[in-house]
Amino acid sequence: MTRLVFDRALCLDEDSLRDIILAFSEGLRAHSRLRNLLNRVVGNRWCDFEVGLEHFLTALIARTGDHGGGLVALYEAFPALAPEHVTDARDLFMETALTILPLHAAASLSELADSVCDLALRALCPETGTAITTPLACRIREAEEALRIGANLR
Repeated sequence: MTRLVFDRALCLDEDSLRDIILAFSEGLRAHSRLRNLLNRVVGNRWCDFEVGLEHFLTALIARTGDHGGGLVALYEAFPALAPEHVTDARDLFMETALTILPLHAAASLSELADSVCDLALRALCPETGTAITTPLACRIREAEEALRIGANLR
């Protein structure tokens, strides 16, 4: 049985999560492909972004369903969101987790990041079926609902 990411044995606590968020935020601001796009979306409200990201991650880790609509809010603020932005952010998040947490804790947190990114990527790039004809905004809301109920989260 896989341990849940919020298991204390994984060394993930509020302080280490905060360290990850701050380092991730710094990495986003320095990222060659994401920095200019996020500057337009976040502007000078990086502190608010970090608080929102902390709420989002804490809710996902604890599986409360109260993560604040992160995917919908991101899409509404950033309608040019593309698959490469999602994968760049995921890769940066994973690198950040690996630099701050022990390997086993970073791996668990990376699984959660993979799950969230998979949902976002399926919404952005549906492969088959009726999802292709469903408007993107609806697919993003469906991915958000899947996050809220914890579907597809590892």
